[in-house]
Amino acid sequence: MSAAFLQHFLHHAGRRIPVVLGLVVVVAALEAAGVMLLMPLLELLGLGQIKAAGNLNAVWRQVFAGVGLPASLEVVLSCFVTLLIAQAALRRVTDYLNARIEADYTVQLRDRLYRAMVHARWLDFTRLRGAHLTQVLTQDVDRLGFAAQQMTALVGLVAMAMVHCGMAALLSLPLTALALGCGLILAACLRPLNRRVQTAAQASQVHRSEMSSAISEHLAGFKVAKSHGRGEHHLQIFTRVTHAIADQFMAAHRTFSTSRTFFELSGWVALTAFLYVAVAWVKLPTAQLVLMVFVFTRLLPRIGAIQTSWQRLLQSQVSFETVQKLQAELDAAVEAEPTVAGQPFKLQVGLQFRQVTFRYGGEDASVRNAVTGLDLSIPARQMTALVGPSGAGKSTVGDLLLGLLSPTEGTVLVDGEVLAGAQLNAWRQSIGYVPQEPFLFHDTVRGNLLWAKPDATEAELQAVLQAAAAEEFVTRLPQGLDTVVGDRGVRLSGGERQRLTLARALLRRPTLLLLDEATNALDPVNEQLIQQAIERLHGELTLVIIAHRLSTVQNADQVIVLDCGRMVESGSPAKLVAQTGGHFRRLMQADRGITGDEIL
Repeated sequence: MSAAFLQHFLHHAGRRIPVVLGLVVVVAALEAAGVMLLMPLLELLGLGQIKAAGNLNAVWRQVFAGVGLPASLEVVLSCFVTLLIAQAALRRVTDYLNARIEADYTVQLRDRLYRAMVHARWLDFTRLRGAHLTQVLTQDVDRLGFAAQQMTALVGLVAMAMVHCGMAALLSLPLTALALGCGLILAACLRPLNRRVQTAAQASQVHRSEMSSAISEHLAGFKVAKSHGRGEHHLQIFTRVTHAIADQFMAAHRTFSTSRTFFELSGWVALTAFLYVAVAWVKLPTAQLVLMVFVFTRLLPRIGAIQTSWQRLLQSQVSFETVQKLQAELDAAVEAEPTVAGQPFKLQVGLQFRQVTFRYGGEDASVRNAVTGLDLSIPARQMTALVGPSGAGKSTVGDLLLGLLSPTEGTVLVDGEVLAGAQLNAWRQSIGYVPQEPFLFHDTVRGNLLWAKPDATEAELQAVLQAAAAEEFVTRLPQGLDTVVGDRGVRLSGGERQRLTLARALLRRPTLLLLDEATNALDPVNEQLIQQAIERLHGELTLVIIAHRLSTVQNADQVIVLDCGRMVESGSPAKLVAQTGGHFRRLMQADRGITGDEIL
């Protein structure tokens, strides 16, 4: 595990780490006291006096004399049990603190990542894969939380191992040195296995990322796959990934199993050799030999646990690197100035584009401009339509209006103020947006509406439903406003979803409403209902309509025609359709299936 993870963890854990370390030291001291109590216990059992460095065999007598207790078998056993109870209680407190540190660590990681994601520039956010974001926010952060738990557990294990090594050294320094030497040789032998653990973790990360992507994309396109009979194709892709994950899991398991088996066998061989040397060469007395065996049999499992914790920390290194990489990408993509709450806009004059150019490659001039040198005005409380062929730049202009994109060159003005920096959040709080593909949450109709304005009254809900021509169909639903609409609104028709999305946008009382091809996929009946709802809003707020179906823009106050990212025409629908050979006239003819230059 890298020093970077340790530093990151200690920074987030804060002041609780010294508390945990203090508890670990106390538990270790109690462990040492318990081992020392075994000295008088073995003597009282008639196994002989224990010789230890520093005249430790006399310490227990002084302790009992100091507290005025007789050094009887009953008293020693009672003290031993008391120490065990105290250790168990302190371990429980330590475990709770460790769990609290782990939980808070994962919460902080997730909150920081999500906060950076929320404040990232829209263009940079769209370059990230949704499945990758989900995986990092769930699986990788959870692995780091587990790594944090392993880190604190490792500290306790090392402390206990040091206590037992210290006690063993006091009993027999040569034998302890021999055992530690064997441990170092064993650790060196296990290094290749540790490297294999890291390699397996990296491969597992790749396969799990592929699985997350497969699940996300296949679920999103499940209806299309089902209707085209391509379900088996998706199944084959998913099966290949899951089998790769299973193979990687087994490879990792073999590494862990090999490591554990090698360590256990080596440990018992070392203990056997230790016993032989202690009896045949050093000729330890019985009591001292029993105590040494007790110390080393408690030491071996803890060293094994240290090795296991270390390997798990190595496994988590990949997740740490992934989380840190994503965090760095999101931090680098934060909007130029932090968005702050401000007073909502009340559009009085309108919006202006002044020589606005935008390209998705940023400063890379080799990337083609999405829009070039736009000079246009959108008057307040009027209906403006943006039309043009596919790829003309309509959606880009819409994203610039929403403040999701910032011009590469030029400026966007709202009532004469530049739309940038701290103004962005206030502007976004002042607009409504109805996309081509309506999105609803797996919640009730009421819940979906209140998402836009949590404090909305019942009267407000009914008013926006009526304004969006949605009141009638909502009334017919089994539980009315409290009917669950299903995942992405699957239990509603396309027209019903679109009208409900419009109602949600209107609940915000926006000063500008942008409809991005909102009727493009609707049947004539639902298109007419949406169109009537829009007409009722005409004059009450600023309407911007991005449209392919030009029948929806006939009542617009002005039409702006885009082609190849440039404005080629603008004016009222009547004026533009009257221009022989004009772009709008040709678009209308194509929309109505009229050939030649017939009069519309």
